[in-house]
Amino acid sequence: MNATPDILTIDVEEWFHGHNYLDQAPPDTWEGRESRVVGNTERCLDLLAKHRVTGTFFVLGWTAERHPDLVRRIADAGHEIACHSYAHPVVHQLSPEEFRADLRRARAALAAAGIERIDGYRAPSFTITPAVHGYLHVLREEGFAYDCSLFPVHHPHYGQPASPRRPFLLQPSDAGGGEPLLVMPMTTARVLGVNVGFAGGAYLRLLPVPAYRSLRALARRQGQPIVTYLHPWELDDWRPGRIGQSPVKRLLSQGGQNSTFAKLEGVLKQGNFVTMGDHAAALRRGELPTRSLPLV
Repeated sequence: MNATPDILTIDVEEWFHGHNYLDQAPPDTWEGRESRVVGNTERCLDLLAKHRVTGTFFVLGWTAERHPDLVRRIADAGHEIACHSYAHPVVHQLSPEEFRADLRRARAALAAAGIERIDGYRAPSFTITPAVHGYLHVLREEGFAYDCSLFPVHHPHYGQPASPRRPFLLQPSDAGGGEPLLVMPMTTARVLGVNVGFAGGAYLRLLPVPAYRSLRALARRQGQPIVTYLHPWELDDWRPGRIGQSPVKRLLSQGGQNSTFAKLEGVLKQGNFVTMGDHAAALRRGELPTRSLPLV
């Protein structure tokens, strides 16, 4: 398998689950919000089918509970289903017990939708930060095989630029045996000693195409797999309107949204796509460094 493949990942959630909307759309208001996830995810599935690309869909348990048919349609199209938590929490604000409970509730929701095997996890907004790196051990204890929650960039909410950029096996915290957790950090390009994100979310939406292409080429030369990540709502022509967000948060949550579909189609026309699970399995067959905590 190509050592630097392309991996498309979709976080299956509603627009109001985004942490940039927490103040305007707290969880106790979610049931009354306009749901857009089904149509937007189906639009994404159609685009992937057109380009014969198979991806990994990190599904929110809250979404799976309300739209189990959508989860099955994703799986029936040949895509990998992974876990994106149950209630889209800010993970570093959870106690270990709360984190474990959220994982179990998410797994139960996915199982109820017919998905029994869940190997991968991604924390909402990459919020497994250095303060809670120990939660990676909880993932292993709960049966996950890999994690892609670490984003080694400067960022006010999830940045951990000193964390590893390359995949590694996490040394188990006990002597109980079993496979170690494979940790796959999100893609960055190293520019003048600084890790730069570019491959998804607001980075992809806001970056001009030439800048994206340059950073992508640089990351590939540096041996990084290109992990594209986005959300179904980023393909939507609809917007929630002015609901009291600051200009900065409005830019981060909606800026460049009208460019996402075309940019994604451009991404799908290039590269050698595999699922995150297949890439994880290929990595385990090779030589990987083993790390223990702390990671920074």
